[in-house]
Amino acid sequence: MAPRTDSTGRIVQEKDRNQTQSLASLVQRLTPELARALPRHLTPDRMARIALTALRVTPKLAECTAASFAGSLLSAAQLGLEVNTPMGHAWLIPRLIKPKNSPVGVMTCQLQIGYQGAMELARRAGAKSIRAHEVRDGDEFSFELGLEPKLRHVPSGDAEREDRAVTASYAVATAPDGTREFSVLTRPQIDARRRRSQAAQSGPWVTDFAEMAKKSAVLALCKYLPRSAELAQAHALEHAADTGAQGAAYSPEVSAAMLTEGLAADTVVEAVPEPASEPAVREPGADG
Repeated sequence: MAPRTDSTGRIVQEKDRNQTQSLASLVQRLTPELARALPRHLTPDRMARIALTALRVTPKLAECTAASFAGSLLSAAQLGLEVNTPMGHAWLIPRLIKPKNSPVGVMTCQLQIGYQGAMELARRAGAKSIRAHEVRDGDEFSFELGLEPKLRHVPSGDAEREDRAVTASYAVATAPDGTREFSVLTRPQIDARRRRSQAAQSGPWVTDFAEMAKKSAVLALCKYLPRSAELAQAHALEHAADTGAQGAAYSPEVSAAMLTEGLAADTVVEAVPEPASEPAVREPGADG
């Protein structure tokens, strides 16, 4: 019999199949908990299908602990964000977390919220409109703060603009009362946020740098918008992901749902971050 392969053509070993089947079975058992967590615009069956597709397309997710996979999936459901879909709301990311003073790493699933997901949460919090952009080398860009804030951005018309380095990012929102707010992050500020991440040298910070820069600007802007439980939870998950201990930021509802399956949140603390270095001038996949 021919060996079984995954969607990338990699031969699937028996151990891999067992791990995938185990998490797939866990997704099915969690469907009632997904139904309780999800907002009305998403169905538990759709969220379960999305999770199963993510397991099939990203084989390394099968190597993650059941607790981290369940916690990430349930957290996304509670926020009402689809994972690993073209919507760009959020991703389930397999990440090897190494506690300090330990030679052994733990493959952990972490929820990575995208800039589209951050904007969706801001809209639900009351923003009438919100958008984000990256600024690239060669663009005309200036802004002023103070009593009469101003922001001006004229993208370069050059054909190679998308290949140029990101120099800043910004987000603009219209509040419920009609006033406008904006936040700007310079390249050093974006890089500082990247360095704080456990995945500075892997995942979206490498493949989708511009998207991460825009998401950072959206999250910076959210502090000027009406607060919501969803936004507060998203901020907590983002901060915990940077330290490698996302399990510590799961909501009480998510933790309780996990306990129905006998799962306790992974609490890796003082993780060793990946070595940080400045990205190349070309950030691959900057705008999809």
